[in-house]
Amino acid sequence: MEEVVQTIERLQQTFEDLAVRGLRSCGPEQLTVLSSLHEELDRIGAAHIAGRLEDVIMKIRNDDRGSARALMRAQASLRVFERLLTLQTVEGEMSRLQALLAVDCGESESDDDDDENS
Repeated sequence: MEEVVQTIERLQQTFEDLAVRGLRSCGPEQLTVLSSLHEELDRIGAAHIAGRLEDVIMKIRNDDRGSARALMRAQASLRVFERLLTLQTVEGEMSRLQALLAVDCGESESDDDDDENS
C-alpha cells in the first residue's frame, strides 16, 4: 500500500508541476518521468489512471491543443482514485477495530460470568 501511496504522491506532484509550468514546457526528461509513472500505474493495477496518463503523454508529444483538457481529466481521475483508496483503508481499519472491540467485549462478558458463578 505504501508503494501505491508514493506513486500517487509522485504523480500528483508531477501534474502540479505541469500545470504551473505549462504543458509546452514539458521536455524529454519530464516525458520520461510520466512514462515511468504510467508503467508503475499499470503494474499496480490502476489501469484507468494509466490510460488517462497515456492520453496526456500522447497529446504532449503531438503538441495537441487538447493536452490541458487531458491533464485535467487525469488529475480528476487521480483524485477519485485517491479518495477510493482512502475509503478502503478506513473501512479496513474500522473493521479491524470493530473486531477488536467485539473480542474485548466478549472477554469482559466472560469475566463477568466467572464473577457471578463464584
